[in-house]
Amino acid sequence: MNTQQMPQRFVPFVGVLLLAACGSDTMAPGGAAAGQIAFLSNRDGTTLGNSGIYLMNADGTGVSRLTNITSGGPVWSPDGTKIAFVSTRDGNAEIYSMNADGTGLANLTNNPAQDFQPAWSPDGRKIAFDSDRDGNQEVYVMNVDGTGLVNLTNNPANESDPVWSPDGTKIAFTSGEVYVMNADGTGLVNLTNNPALDASPAWSPDGTKIAFQSNRDGNWGLYAMNADGTGVTRLSNIVGSPVWSPDGAKIAFQHYDDGGNREEIYVVNADGSDLRDLTNNPAPDRRLAWSPDGTKIVFDSDRDGNAEIYVMNADGSGLRNLTNNPASDFAPAWRPR
Repeated sequence: MNTQQMPQRFVPFVGVLLLAACGSDTMAPGGAAAGQIAFLSNRDGTTLGNSGIYLMNADGTGVSRLTNITSGGPVWSPDGTKIAFVSTRDGNAEIYSMNADGTGLANLTNNPAQDFQPAWSPDGRKIAFDSDRDGNQEVYVMNVDGTGLVNLTNNPANESDPVWSPDGTKIAFTSGEVYVMNADGTGLVNLTNNPALDASPAWSPDGTKIAFQSNRDGNWGLYAMNADGTGVTRLSNIVGSPVWSPDGAKIAFQHYDDGGNREEIYVVNADGSDLRDLTNNPAPDRRLAWSPDGTKIVFDSDRDGNAEIYVMNADGSGLRNLTNNPASDFAPAWRPR
């Protein structure tokens, strides 16, 4: 295997696992209004590594706190009624869920090991995640109430980055290569099967393609392949964890420019054409998410001296600071509905 260092994965922010919860969660007003963004912030005095989850309207109004002491960014359920996240409030990284208004908080994993990267199944009934509870990183799945836990990979290698196919029948993941398996762990297939490193799989919305990162051409680039591993195509000679637009026409990613001194958000067409730097700013721009209609991209940036949540049109125009707060606001996630 090529031992060249893999670029940083695009994962929810994970803080130092030191602080437990202090005080109770503050419930925020509910409402299933379209156009809402959940994000992390330490504006109520929490440390940066143990920030709370907040909710705001897509225009930056109506900010409310949903929970405190979390170290992982919010991950919406497909129907937008629940949020999963990683928290260290019990002394180690656990996966929690809550309703979209902050009620119904539950520790789903409740294990002394480290549990990360929750991924909802498309029907919202299960959550895949990775954990080191068996001595190395494995991909697990559980029901949304934490029951029915199954180790899907059960291998001495390290597995991470679980992502569901849009129809919910398969899960792709990283283990030096990009693998896919049935949702019950059977039918394991190595899709990339290359001596280079392949990582960060992302299914296209129609389930026919998987984008991923690879250094198979001597340096890291963005690639796409058919869902069966055929038809591998290089999309760009710069790289970041791919995030498909809702219509599958484009892929956005966070890339480290200038030897890691700058972080920019790029977008490229699904066929590799028209690569663009959307942010083009000396400050770090990172942790992006598409709006449900694909017309906008939300991200966080330090361009005003501290981390803020920004939104722009999908072509990079119309930039707006949504949070404009002296605290750190970061890791935005757009509500699906």
